[in-house]
Amino acid sequence: MTRHLVRRWTYPAVAGGTLLYLGHVLSQAGAPPAWQHGAFIVVLVAVLLSLEVLWPLDRRWGMTRALLVRRDMPYLLINAATIATANAAAAWLIWHHGLTPPITWLRDLPVVPAAALTLLVTDGLWYAVHRASHEGRGWLGAWLWRVHMAHHLPQQVYVVMHVVGHPINAVIVRLLLTVPPWLLGVSPEALYVANVVTAVQGLVSHFNVDSRAGWFNHLLVGTELHRWHHAVGVQGNYAAVLSVWDRLFGTLVYRPGENPGHLGVDDPDHLPRDTDWRRVLWAPLRRQ
Repeated sequence: MTRHLVRRWTYPAVAGGTLLYLGHVLSQAGAPPAWQHGAFIVVLVAVLLSLEVLWPLDRRWGMTRALLVRRDMPYLLINAATIATANAAAAWLIWHHGLTPPITWLRDLPVVPAAALTLLVTDGLWYAVHRASHEGRGWLGAWLWRVHMAHHLPQQVYVVMHVVGHPINAVIVRLLLTVPPWLLGVSPEALYVANVVTAVQGLVSHFNVDSRAGWFNHLLVGTELHRWHHAVGVQGNYAAVLSVWDRLFGTLVYRPGENPGHLGVDDPDHLPRDTDWRRVLWAPLRRQ
């Protein structure tokens, strides 16, 4: 009975909690304090981690102390510093140089449709970059893969593993999430909502629990879809938030009630180990 409740209600509960949080933020005057978003993410991660410990989908994919110390924490610290630096640089450019977006009429669009437009644009761009990172040819495709492969070397998928990735990849993601909406003149409130939804989807999609979204899988990328993106021998599910992009371009992999046999890369013997993070970080800077 408990597993059934976790399977059916975890995703709706996370979605409902996110909507309540966003409603609280939008009801406040002015921009929300930075700690508020951090506190929401910390609470969400704590809840998801607790469910992973109690009812894991596959114990082979679970977090261990060795992986947390040797792999996850180094990437977490490096990427946190990278994103903080990128955010500070963007704020400095905008506030100290008076940069204004070329389009301003979208700023008056209501928050919900503006946030939906932001998600559609940013996730569409990420779909293109992400797919090129896996299927691209030539020097650019090879370089994009070396930037992105850090996230696919692990043979596990769990909430904290979401942070495993190259800092260059983190910068690319940050640019896609902020620059296009800024160019379109989307309001800060709408951009905030879109970023929160993207962050929540990123955590939920790496959830090592049998959490099912039902018909939401035809709209959003959840655990049932994204774990197939990490499966050995599978190419697809490149979107991060909106699964409509994969359906539109024929790359959707949806197998209800079925789980992959193995996770990771197809040919691990020719790539660095996932715990060899120094070698992985150096890979995009080498001529190969």
